[in-house]
Amino acid sequence: MSPQYTNARVLISKIPENTTPNKSHFRTEIISITAPELKDNELFVKTLVISLDPWIRHTFPEGSTEAPVVGYAIALVLNSKNPKFPVGAVVYGPGEWAEYNHISDPVHLADVNRYDEAITSSGLALSLFNGILGVPAFTVWHSLKKVADLKEGETIYISSAAGTLGQIAGQLAKRKGLRVIGSAGSQEKIDYLINELGFDAAFNYKTQDKKQALLAAAGPKGLDIYYDLVGDATVDIALEILNPKGRVISVGTLNAHHNNPVALIRNAEQILWKQLRFEGYTVFENYELFPAFWKEIVPLVKSGALKFKEYVAEARPEDGELDLRVVSESYVDLLAGKHAGKVSVHVADL
Repeated sequence: MSPQYTNARVLISKIPENTTPNKSHFRTEIISITAPELKDNELFVKTLVISLDPWIRHTFPEGSTEAPVVGYAIALVLNSKNPKFPVGAVVYGPGEWAEYNHISDPVHLADVNRYDEAITSSGLALSLFNGILGVPAFTVWHSLKKVADLKEGETIYISSAAGTLGQIAGQLAKRKGLRVIGSAGSQEKIDYLINELGFDAAFNYKTQDKKQALLAAAGPKGLDIYYDLVGDATVDIALEILNPKGRVISVGTLNAHHNNPVALIRNAEQILWKQLRFEGYTVFENYELFPAFWKEIVPLVKSGALKFKEYVAEARPEDGELDLRVVSESYVDLLAGKHAGKVSVHVADL
C-alpha cells in the first residue's frame, strides 16, 4: 500500500482583478494524500525552502475558481522514475506552494535542476540557493556576460537596484570596473546600495525626478548600459540619455507585478540614430552553465566579497507545527517592497 501523507498547501482563493494580491486572495488547507504511482520521468518531492518571486502572480488562473499556487522551491526527492534525479537528490524546480509535490508535467520536469552537489560542497545555507547562488544570481551573472558586454570605465544604471537581481548586478559590474548607479524606493535602501554594496550613486525613484536624478548621477561621461528590471517608462529616459553604442538589457518586468502595464517605447528612433542595442534575457535555455556560475560565485559569497540581503520566513515555528499561511503573507509583503533582497520560506530541513 502506498504511504499516506498530510499535505499542507496554499490556494489562490480569489483571483486578483486590477489589483495587487493581498492576504484575502489566499487560503491555506491541509489534505491527506497518497504517494503517487509514478510514471517515467516523474518525481515525488518534499519541499524544503520555497522561493517567493514577484512574477508568480501572473500564473494565477483566470476566473474565480480556487487553484493551487505554483512557484519554485528547493526540494528533496522522495521517490523517482527519473534517472537524472534519484531518491535523496536535492532539486530546484517548479511546484505548488505545498509540503509535498508530484512533479509530472513535462514542462515542469524540464525545468528541474539538481543542486545537491553544489549545496554539499559549499556548506552554505539552503536558502542561498534560492537567491545569491540560485536562478536570480545566475540570471544576472549570465546576462551581464552574454548581453551587457561590460567594459571597464563605463557607467551602468540598474533599476530596482535593492532587489535580489539588482544587488548582484551592481556588485558584479563594480568588480568589472564600471561606475554603478541604482534606484530604489526608500532612503534605507539607497543607503544600503551606497554604503554597503559600493554603488557610486543612487536615487529614490519615488521622491525624485528620474530623468534629472539619472542625468546628475551619470555626470558628463553619460550612461552606457541600462539594466532594466522594471519595464516602466524609465526605458524612454534611458534611451534618451544613453551614449552611442549603448545597451539596454531587459531582464525583469517588476512594474507588471503591481498590475501596471509594461511601458511601450515611445522614442525607439534613439535605438537607430545612436546605434543602441536593446536585448531581452531569459534564463531557461542556459541551465547547463550553472556549474561555471557556482565555480565563480560560491567563493565570492563564502569570502564575503559578494554581499547580499535575504529574508527567510519560518513556516515551522518552535512548536513544530507547519503553518503555510506565512507563505502568502510573505509574498504580499514582497510585492509591497517590505524586504530588500531575496525572500524565501523555510519549510523543512534537509
